[in-house]
Amino acid sequence: MKLLLDEMFSAAIATALRNAGVDAIAVQERAELRGLPDPALFVHAQLDARCVITENIADFMAVDAAWRAEQTRPHHGLILVAPRAFPRHRRGAVGRLARAILGLMNRGQVERGAVMWLDASA
Repeated sequence: MKLLLDEMFSAAIATALRNAGVDAIAVQERAELRGLPDPALFVHAQLDARCVITENIADFMAVDAAWRAEQTRPHHGLILVAPRAFPRHRRGAVGRLARAILGLMNRGQVERGAVMWLDASA
């Protein structure tokens, strides 16, 4: 499963995931993706067969609903991250988030069409 980390996430998280063997990119690494509206970013992710990881829960739930209403095929997945569960300003945040994402992937819970919450306790 390929991943796209939304703009609020550090490129260091994508680097940590790549170091663990995951095909991951961060919006912060790609100038052409920075500042894209959420629906356009989601379409880009689908064209590249990537699951989107975001804290922008309300907007991406609306994007997910619109996709399901308009498309006959499932999207490549959406992972929602609660900011309170994974505060980005805390020391060790990059490693903690990368480990949680890897855990979700290793448990086989990332799948096409799924909307998943990243579990802070895992």
